[in-house]
Amino acid sequence: MSTKSREVIWGGRIMGANIHAQGARERAEQAVREADRAEAEAWSLRMEGYGGPAQPSPTIGQCLNGGLA
Repeated sequence: MSTKSREVIWGGRIMGANIHAQGARERAEQAVREADRAEAEAWSLRMEGYGGPAQPSPTIGQCLNGGLA
């Protein structure tokens, strides 16, 4: 009598968990990009509204990550 291997028993659940984790990671990266873009746009509006330097300003990395190049 043979027993099922751990891969057979748990393989599907592990694969499903990995797929779920990858999807969550992609959604989180998209949320960060949206937040960076919103921060840069808010800073731009403060600059325009106040007519001068508005602090704190977004970093260059935030602007690039948000797609504002």
